[in-house]
Amino acid sequence: MYNLEFKIQNLKFIFQGVNKMNKKKIALFTLIKILLSIIIFYGAINFEDAHQDRLYMLMAIIGIYIVVSIIRAFIIKKDLFYMLSFIIDVILVYYLEYNSKYLINYFFHTYYIIILVESSVYLNRKRSLIIGILTVIASLIKYFYLIYYKANYATISEMAFFTLLNIFVLVVINFAQYFREQKLKKDLLYDELLDTHKKLKEYAQKIEELTILEERNRIARDIHDTLGHMMTGIIMELEMASHIIDKDTGKAKKLLKASKTSAREGLSKIRQVVETLKPDKQISKGIDSIKELIDEFSQKTGVDIDLNIIGSIKKLTPTVSVTLYRVVQESLTNAVRHGKATKIIVNISLTKEKIEFQIKDNGIGDKDIKLGFGLKGMTERVRALHGEIEFKVGDGFIVRGYIPGEV
Repeated sequence: MYNLEFKIQNLKFIFQGVNKMNKKKIALFTLIKILLSIIIFYGAINFEDAHQDRLYMLMAIIGIYIVVSIIRAFIIKKDLFYMLSFIIDVILVYYLEYNSKYLINYFFHTYYIIILVESSVYLNRKRSLIIGILTVIASLIKYFYLIYYKANYATISEMAFFTLLNIFVLVVINFAQYFREQKLKKDLLYDELLDTHKKLKEYAQKIEELTILEERNRIARDIHDTLGHMMTGIIMELEMASHIIDKDTGKAKKLLKASKTSAREGLSKIRQVVETLKPDKQISKGIDSIKELIDEFSQKTGVDIDLNIIGSIKKLTPTVSVTLYRVVQESLTNAVRHGKATKIIVNISLTKEKIEFQIKDNGIGDKDIKLGFGLKGMTERVRALHGEIEFKVGDGFIVRGYIPGEV
């Protein structure tokens, strides 16, 4: 995929030459121009009734004119030489008129129109305009001679008519080139927008894949370190119970009871892990998903939870929604599981710049805060979005932090 700078450079290159035309079109255009030039020349020499030396001179000039056209079409490929070749064309056409036995030979004068049209094909708009102005000036020289030798209203009106005609052709050609260039710009910029859109979609997909992978890794660590350890303990208790059941029935029963308790705790842990595997659509509804989480959690545990929301945002990004949801979810779980809390206050402040949160409970606060997998997971999520989070103990446990609004 091309970047924008490369395409703009390519755009400039297109405007400076005949890149837009393929070889077949160039050949066809040149062939038509040569045939038209020969027909006009044939009409001119018949009108002139040219003979001998003057005829040979006029034929030599038109021959050079045709050769320049062929060189321009098939040999020269640089804009500077294109411009020089059109200056030569103007000089040659003027020289044709100069060697005419009439002050104005309208057949020869038609070549100026051909130069105006052809320069618009080969040159960019700026250089084509320069050649066009030069052509119009050259076409007026003979009219000045005509007025000098034959000053009357007829010659003046004739000069005005052909001058306006040339200027009209020049303006029309200039506008046609302008709209062609604008269309090319629009097409190239549209292609660039499509490329950028495709890149953004790929980038969003990669971010989503990385987020899912990160979540899976967190769950894998949780299963390995928590459930794995617990299941290992259950297996050991069962093996010990099977070995001593015949010798010490009472102790075996205690081990079996402990195993049942550990199994229940393990089942509860598995349910929590399964809960985290819910599709993102369930937890990416912003504040609404957090309200549902708090209502459900309060009903299951009987804990009194107050949710206070200040400000509003039309829509949180999916990444911010998931992170905020996980922070609140983990804080509620820790407050009940470790702090034995009966009252939890959740404060969320929403602004365009950032989303601030604070979850405070009345549970048992341990001054020696150890970052387990839950607290580490919250920290990693928030900092991945360039936010900050902190944990404090004071009349319970406090989780406080913020996430930037534009993530």
